[in-house]
Amino acid sequence: MGGGSLKEFYLDLNPLTLLRSSGRDFAETMILFGYMVVFAIFSYKITMVLVERIKPAPDAVHEYNRRKVARMGFLLVFGIAYLPVIFSSLSLLPTVLGLAGAGIVISLKEVWLNMVGWFMIMGGNGFKVGDRIEIDNIKGDVVNIGFFKFTLLEIAADPRFEQSTNRLIHFPNYNVVLHRFFIVSETMDFVWDEFRVYLDLNSNWEKAEKICSQILNEELVLAPELVESKIREMSKNYLVRLGKTTPIVYTSLEPEGTILMCLRYLTPIRSKRLNRILISKEILTKFKNENDIHIYSH
Repeated sequence: MGGGSLKEFYLDLNPLTLLRSSGRDFAETMILFGYMVVFAIFSYKITMVLVERIKPAPDAVHEYNRRKVARMGFLLVFGIAYLPVIFSSLSLLPTVLGLAGAGIVISLKEVWLNMVGWFMIMGGNGFKVGDRIEIDNIKGDVVNIGFFKFTLLEIAADPRFEQSTNRLIHFPNYNVVLHRFFIVSETMDFVWDEFRVYLDLNSNWEKAEKICSQILNEELVLAPELVESKIREMSKNYLVRLGKTTPIVYTSLEPEGTILMCLRYLTPIRSKRLNRILISKEILTKFKNENDIHIYSH
């Protein structure tokens, strides 16, 4: 390649030459766009280095926020500045719009999914502030719902207690699209719980069963009209058949050589631990007075 050819090649690819040219084809426009992207990245890096030297960030959080704001600012400024260059040739408009549209869809995939997730949350099968949900193996009370994310007040993982850890967890809305979730709605905020008591084989299980049934029926029975009203409310959107709602005691012989008393009852979700404490105290008090009932201990 001769000197003249090299000079022509250099002039053809010179960014200033391409910028001044009004008759660029698609390839030349893409080359110029590449130059401008490199210039934008270089400008951003230099600016951040100067800012850090002039006024260093006091901690990692401030540095992260500063870089995030600067990055968005550069994208906005250079995006607006590049529009005249990209659209200088109207013949390239359909091609550019197609490429830009594909790039936007790919780069903003999570944003679109967050919007879809918000519509799902607001829909009839979603949830609202105050509901208790479990998603991606994390359980909590919904305390805020935004257009792009929702926030849970975390509940301890131990299903026996349902106690708050006082930690806030933020979920992007797209999680309701990608993961299954479980809801305890305020419309029907009670769940079935089971309390298990193991007795020695020599225990009088009939008497123990009677005492346990008495405890459940005296202390933990939900008003039937309350249960029915909540079921009617929930039946507006779902075909709900709750079946028997009264508490019951199941007695079974276990392989370990023990008798199992399983107390099953409905309880408000936020009173779950309180009711378990109440049952424990009542059982300990009443079994203590019976010489023929012995709680099994390993």
